[in-house]
Amino acid sequence: MKKLLALTLSLLLIAGLSGCSTAIDDNSSASTPSTTTDSSQVIDSSTDIELGDEDMYITNAGTYTLSGELKGSVIVDVSEKKTVNLVLDNVTIDSGDFAAIYIVEAEEVVITLADGSVNTLSDSGDAYTLIDTNDVDALIYSKADLTFEGSGTLVLNANYKHGIVSKDDLILKGGTYEITATNHAIDGKDCVEIYDGSYILYSGTDAIASDNEEDADRGYVLIHNGNFKINSASDGIYAFNYLTIEDGEFELTTTGKAVKSDGEITLKGGTYTIDSADDGIHTNGSITIEDGNYTIASDDDAIHADYMLTINGGTFSIDAHEGLEATVVTVNGGDFNINASDDAINAGAKVDGVTPLIEINDGSLTINMGQGDTDAIDSNGNIVINGGTINITAQSGFDFDGTGELNGGTVTVNGTQITSLTNQMMGGMGHMGTMPGEMSGNTGMTPGSMPQGDASFAPGNGPQGQGGMGFPGRH
Repeated sequence: MKKLLALTLSLLLIAGLSGCSTAIDDNSSASTPSTTTDSSQVIDSSTDIELGDEDMYITNAGTYTLSGELKGSVIVDVSEKKTVNLVLDNVTIDSGDFAAIYIVEAEEVVITLADGSVNTLSDSGDAYTLIDTNDVDALIYSKADLTFEGSGTLVLNANYKHGIVSKDDLILKGGTYEITATNHAIDGKDCVEIYDGSYILYSGTDAIASDNEEDADRGYVLIHNGNFKINSASDGIYAFNYLTIEDGEFELTTTGKAVKSDGEITLKGGTYTIDSADDGIHTNGSITIEDGNYTIASDDDAIHADYMLTINGGTFSIDAHEGLEATVVTVNGGDFNINASDDAINAGAKVDGVTPLIEINDGSLTINMGQGDTDAIDSNGNIVINGGTINITAQSGFDFDGTGELNGGTVTVNGTQITSLTNQMMGGMGHMGTMPGEMSGNTGMTPGSMPQGDASFAPGNGPQGQGGMGFPGRH
């Protein structure tokens, strides 16, 4: 069995020890074709390979066109650090208790999905029986840079753990991907770059992830285009250092965060339909949104940045606990329709030494607030409005701990245009001083009781694990 073989053995040693494996050694400079280890089959220079019931070992660079059915694995081990191209042309691989494609070593491996082909890879769901010191845990697992291209279809049923994992760069340039994975669907440790393609992903943890924490220039996700339908029992798209999306169609249903980075997020376009139990778009750093169309339903924040949230344009339809949240929120443009059960726009003190600020310079904002202790625009520091059109329906239009400036634009609260910002509570009762007792942190209320809102909207009370898959969250 392949699980007992060391992949670094020479072709001769494999031939001497194995009666059930096929080794392919294709060298374009050789004058004679290579041979297999267990029969008289000859692999000629065209390298068209009909799969069978034996594991297949590829030990030299070249292009290998695979077709047919295999019960076993395709294993690439090219010690000379050259490129291997695997063309999948209507391949079906049942790999049992190991990876269907395992790349031990190469400069780069390119997997081409042949035009019109449907390629299906599955494992048994049993714990993998490892064949070397690498902790192989994905249906397609690579220790080298891995690129996918072509216009065919790849179907992965990763019943054990992950769908696709590259421990280096992972690049996808086209094709159709239907991946069901108990853990990650697509994972590139150094990076995930997607330039086109169609992706239907069901994952028990993050659907698309890059998590290199050691190198500040790696651990990123870059998406230029593509069509994505993601159902994840954790986060939808995750990058440790930074995440950039320039275009694409996204339908994201998650029990975690739909779009997440521990570092920076830049969204330059695309259409997003998000249904998330946690934040819709989240970063521990800063978010910049240049354009795009966003429909977000969230049981927590629709868009959350710990530090800065800057929105320069786009169309936003938001139904959430809180709409926009950061320490510094800057709106320079965009069309917003926000329905919130707590604060529509909130600047909280999330970064030490930074005064919370909400600054609105342009844009069209329609805000509808739920009943209870809710604020349309709430800052633990300052609010500055320099332009734009803002239409608020709320019991409390503004709440700020610092200063409130209305320098321009048109602001309407409950049907009445205002000319200055005052702390308003419970239907615009006006600026009435500081309340004593437990309400001393708010202004604009006389002493006494006030509704505290619906406790069901408190952070953390949203559904956890209701993504429709029954998978566990992030481990």
